[in-house]
Amino acid sequence: MRRLLRHRGWGLSGRGLGAAGARWGVVVGGTTGAGVILLSMLMAARLEGAAVIATDAVISIVMGLVKIAVFGFAGVVTAQVVAVALLIGLVAFRAPSSPAPGRAAADHVHTAILDAVVVVGGAAMIAGAFRP
Repeated sequence: MRRLLRHRGWGLSGRGLGAAGARWGVVVGGTTGAGVILLSMLMAARLEGAAVIATDAVISIVMGLVKIAVFGFAGVVTAQVVAVALLIGLVAFRAPSSPAPGRAAADHVHTAILDAVVVVGGAAMIAGAFRP
């Protein structure tokens, strides 16, 4: 669908991206897995490849810091929570992120991967809505 709309010249303007971003902020504050929506918005705003990944990463870091601050002020961040978070971060940091060491994937490869992530993530969110 994204490819069809883009072929027809459709895309999010700066104002449209701002409106979508405000709605995404509400969703991400109350759910998990809203990154799929963010990826869709960024791609609809005509970002591709590394630009989508970098923008998503910056937004995710900022949102993560805000969530840590909120949970910290609420008193639910314990030493065990911090230890698990550091362990997950270490594993994620060490995971390979490109097809071969020292080589980055082309933009069209990133775009295809992101399309697949959006489809699978969206399907998982819809399936989760039907679980009791």
